[in-house]
Amino acid sequence: MAEQKVPFELLKTFSGLIHRQPQFVTDKLDVKSYHLNFLNKHGEPLDDDAPVPKFLEQLPDILPAISDRQQALLSIPESWREALYKSHDTNLSLILDLNGSDYPSDDKKNFSFAKHAGLVNDDDHSNTLLIDMQRLSPQVFTEHLPYWRQNHQILCATNVNDHDGYEFCKTHALDLLQGQFYTVPLANDNHKIPLSAQVLMTLLVKLQDPEVDAEDLAVTINKDLSLSYKLLRLINSAFFGLPREVDNIKQAIVMLGHKKIKTWASLLSLSAVDNKPNELRIVAMTRARMCELLAKYYKAPTELSFAAGLFSTLDALLDKTLATVLGQLPLSPELSEALLHKSGPAGQVLRDVLNYEKGDWLALGASPLPVEIIARSYLDAIHWAKELNTQLVD
Repeated sequence: MAEQKVPFELLKTFSGLIHRQPQFVTDKLDVKSYHLNFLNKHGEPLDDDAPVPKFLEQLPDILPAISDRQQALLSIPESWREALYKSHDTNLSLILDLNGSDYPSDDKKNFSFAKHAGLVNDDDHSNTLLIDMQRLSPQVFTEHLPYWRQNHQILCATNVNDHDGYEFCKTHALDLLQGQFYTVPLANDNHKIPLSAQVLMTLLVKLQDPEVDAEDLAVTINKDLSLSYKLLRLINSAFFGLPREVDNIKQAIVMLGHKKIKTWASLLSLSAVDNKPNELRIVAMTRARMCELLAKYYKAPTELSFAAGLFSTLDALLDKTLATVLGQLPLSPELSEALLHKSGPAGQVLRDVLNYEKGDWLALGASPLPVEIIARSYLDAIHWAKELNTQLVD
């Protein structure tokens, strides 16, 4: 008898690409939901009559593996919707991106609908309106805003890819926004680094010092009571599944190794930056894990690749260019080159990861790796980061 796949594993049988983007509440930058876009392996929208995958009816069971939110926006072809309507009752609220197609003939429990600005009729009153900020001039946007507010409950800006775009959306009080804006640093590289960030940099310098031995590493971590507590709690969590409890940092170093403890301590240190959205921490974890999973295909060291993914968010966390930040950290030449120039095996890995995250499918097509491998690694990484984040916020 064939072994039955668990729901999340079924998702990885999809032959195309799945791209996830957070939708932020504009004024708080808390994640309200995730937008999941299902595409063919070239990054193009699926045909309206695309074959229905086996996992679709179980999608409500799968989504909690990659999202801890009770709501999700799904961009799926028309042919998939009937199968999804037949899925069992769920506490999840699912929003379907109609993308120009018609509403269903009858009401659907647990489902609401979204349409795109420019594709709506005068009598359209979809719950959510998706507004592509790259396709509209500020003048057109301002002219249409009163009409949109009158006819739609939720206005969601998409393709908000810089801080100017974010400030524009905030000024116009849009409800939700999605895009890459939170993963890029502010344009001003001369602003003063906050005290919390200065403390972080000091700690990272000590953690990344290649000369530090196990004894000194334990002392460095133990000086930060919050860090040592969080690190021990994480190591003793179900996420690690160690055979016995670890009582102190020195013991953790013996059990897990010098390099691993430095990496996990660095991750927890980065998560302590409190003036950035929590989603940026999740991005750091996702990049790190995806780099680690892809490293073997480029014959790159896994720990170096993990660190490249993790530290690739330092510019956004500190609002400084990576060159400025790395000038203050004693990183190895290999890691610095990977981060700054995407060179070397770890740099090639990081390039693939960033291209997938940004949805730059043309650039991803230049990768020597089969897109199926990259896509499965992405799904594994967002699942891993979700599970890890659950341990960090408990």
